[in-house]
Amino acid sequence: MGCKKSEKKIGNTDFKVKKISRRLTETGRIQYFYHSPSSELPVRDVKNECRKGHKTEPHIEIGAENFLEECYQKNNIIPFLEKSDKYLFLLTRYKDERYIVGYIIKEYWFEFNGHYGVRGKTKIYSFKDAYPFKKLVLPGKNPDAIRIKKFNEEDTKKIITHFNGRKNILAACIKEIKALDENNETCYFADNPDRCPFINECLRWK
Repeated sequence: MGCKKSEKKIGNTDFKVKKISRRLTETGRIQYFYHSPSSELPVRDVKNECRKGHKTEPHIEIGAENFLEECYQKNNIIPFLEKSDKYLFLLTRYKDERYIVGYIIKEYWFEFNGHYGVRGKTKIYSFKDAYPFKKLVLPGKNPDAIRIKKFNEEDTKKIITHFNGRKNILAACIKEIKALDENNETCYFADNPDRCPFINECLRWK
């Protein structure tokens, strides 16, 4: 139901990708990821410090979610691809509070290694610029208990407006991932880049 524990393993690499052509609405939903506790930047746990595996998602190097591993595949990613929602908001925990630290705009869907993913323009913001998730949770509800949540146009506008004018630190986060992930545990194609379907667009190696 949640995320598989990351293992550096790729079997069948059958791949197909398609651009989203239908009209999207100004709505979205969250996708939770484990933050690397040793970093002050909002990057995934590439060092397995949370003991949940060396996390490959969100794979911001190519602007994707659910690229190498499945995470909330059937109950969040596939519905996101099927519906008209435009934004996949990236949610994580930092210093005992949850924050929306950025988003992926749904531009492409792809099928790879037996599961589906989303890819598109990606923006990541520092924790000081992040949006506190508790602002979007009804009174009496525990933000920590929520892993899947959809946003209507009103709430989506609040988030997007909050980020307007703030600095997109995507490049700095990719640099941080590369520095922390010294053994390339979260890049399954480091030793054989020709097998990666997105190698020409990957900002980790450019």
